[in-house]
Amino acid sequence: MPKDSEGKKFPEYLQFSKSANGREKQKRDWLTYSPSMDSLYCVPCMLFSQDDLRKTSTSALNSKEGYKTADLKWRRMYNKFPDHEASKAHKACYLKWKNLKYSLIEAKGIDSSLQKQIQMEVEKNKAILERILDVTLFLASRNLPFRGTTDNLGDVRNGNFLGTLELLAHYDPLLSDHLQKVSEKTGARMTHYLSPESQNEFIELCGEKVLEEILKEREHAIYYSVICDATPDISHMEQNVILLRYVANKENDQWEIIERFLQFKAFNGKTGREISEMILKTLEEHSIDISDCRGQGFDNGANMSGKVKGVQAEIKKINPLATYSPCASHSLNLVGVQAAESCPDVSTFFGCLNRLYNLFSASPERWAILKSQTGCSLQRLSETRWSARIAAVKPVANHLPSIIEALDTILAKCSLTNEARSEASGLKQYFMSFKAIVLLTVWKKILQSIEDRNLILQSGKISIEVEIDNIRALKEEMEVLRNSWDNLFAEASLIAEAMDVPKGFPVSHKRKRKRFADESQSSEDANQLETEEIRFRNNVFFVALDNIISALDIRFQTTAKIYEEFFAILSLKDLEEDQIHPACHSLVSKYAQDLTTGFENEVRHLTSVYNATFADCQSPLDLLNSIYRMQLQSIFGEVCVAVRIFCTLPVSVSGAERAFSKLKLVKNYLRSTQTQERFNSLARLSIESQLSRQLDFKDIISDFANKKVRQWDFGSS
Repeated sequence: MPKDSEGKKFPEYLQFSKSANGREKQKRDWLTYSPSMDSLYCVPCMLFSQDDLRKTSTSALNSKEGYKTADLKWRRMYNKFPDHEASKAHKACYLKWKNLKYSLIEAKGIDSSLQKQIQMEVEKNKAILERILDVTLFLASRNLPFRGTTDNLGDVRNGNFLGTLELLAHYDPLLSDHLQKVSEKTGARMTHYLSPESQNEFIELCGEKVLEEILKEREHAIYYSVICDATPDISHMEQNVILLRYVANKENDQWEIIERFLQFKAFNGKTGREISEMILKTLEEHSIDISDCRGQGFDNGANMSGKVKGVQAEIKKINPLATYSPCASHSLNLVGVQAAESCPDVSTFFGCLNRLYNLFSASPERWAILKSQTGCSLQRLSETRWSARIAAVKPVANHLPSIIEALDTILAKCSLTNEARSEASGLKQYFMSFKAIVLLTVWKKILQSIEDRNLILQSGKISIEVEIDNIRALKEEMEVLRNSWDNLFAEASLIAEAMDVPKGFPVSHKRKRKRFADESQSSEDANQLETEEIRFRNNVFFVALDNIISALDIRFQTTAKIYEEFFAILSLKDLEEDQIHPACHSLVSKYAQDLTTGFENEVRHLTSVYNATFADCQSPLDLLNSIYRMQLQSIFGEVCVAVRIFCTLPVSVSGAERAFSKLKLVKNYLRSTQTQERFNSLARLSIESQLSRQLDFKDIISDFANKKVRQWDFGSS
């Protein structure tokens, strides 16, 4: 509502006119307010006063500036509005306005016929733009390029956008007629919305629509976590991806853990302060309150996870409730990397695997021999890719005899340099050894167990208790494997026997030392009783397994502490009476602005009815959905808040890695010069393709029409 110079709102008595007897009221429908001009106007006088200059109203309501409300006092308008209404000029304009309105509504007169033609043209134009919009969404969701080397219709090099429209035109008369008109008017001015500029505008509007839905969804969820990671793109720009994780209330009061893509940010800063400022500025640009942030998810790099100068420390200075949760998949990968470097024999083993891949991949001829002999491909090792090690070990372990045959074929038939021949001979000798067979047997089982857990931890739908359960189970598997040396040795012996490989480890030469006069021969003989098998078990097998088991405890300490903080809602089934107060008190103390002392009473009540009411709940999210399904949120409201905060905390940054996969498709070598805005819109439509399919984009046509002055009339939606 407008306000006058005294700050008073527009009074109701000015909205109505009174009859001569003062007992009847009639709404002043001719009066309108323009927020942009901050002025009052008379609609019919503004529309029709120019038709007859002799009857033009001299009132400010008919002027370009109007009545400026900032210069008015409402009480002084009490007599001016009736004077304007009583003028002949106003009455003439008002009559024309009502006659026009009546003729359009009742479909009478020439105005009605014109309006029908205009409306038919509006619907036709909207239908064409709907088809253009559908093609835009189709190409963007599949990471396909839009433009070709030409913009001419009928040319096979005109790109996917025009090509798809031409294909649809074969089965769509409306679109076919439009494209034909465009082709016939080459060189003439025609608004057809097929140009690259129009494509970019459509992409931008669709991307903004998806972003608006994400921000609205996040606002309703209240609590969120921010996830960030970075990688260079094809144009050598450092692209920082920012994701939001929150628990959203979907249809039928079903809560769901959701990770949404916010945007890629081109940013070259590397220090914790620089990256944290970039994240905070991005959140501010999207009106996301940092005080609602309850979690942070980054990799284990020092600039991200550092407790003093890392990103997580800088954000905690602003919001201490933003709990840092290390990436579980990255931590698990570091456990494997550390174990692979635990002793020289294991390092040599993985080095030989990489050399084997390099030998075959260096020549198409050698690769063809490998494929024909084994029927599979080898994979290179990677320090950062989580599944690279099992992918490198498994084909060699499963097809070792065939790989030896492939090496024999290469040595016999291929023209090799002296260096390559020496490499092939050395690799054959190594993998024909019993030590290599044992290491393949052991590491296949170790890495497969790690990979099985990794696939679970990479899901964006799980919460931290799933991470804790899987790490605990993995640790137990490693302990069982550590005690299964005899079985592993027997399995390796069977493989060696089938390959005619001598069973046993090479004897290591030990330097003889001088025996002192008072030293007995029996002590030296006792030391020599240790066989090579026992030495390998103690110095290689036990070292690697012990390294993994201890690393699982060390690298997941932070996650274990988070689990302990939320012990009150994670162990409701087994929570003892004397554990309730300390568990609830510590959680309420940390989240004082989210929880109150009533939280403890709710937990006590919940534990008393848990086994009878919620026994089937397998996770905190199941408990949250059960409470809402039974409509008990009014009783356990603070428990629901605590569960939502816990489920908001990130488990891994795998969502960021998946976004990087889309980055490679959307911004490739041939599309490396696109703007950051267009790239973000395309990435959003691709990464959030499921969300975009649920949205109604018809209002995009109106937004598209209003962005610039158009020659088409789209009407009002």
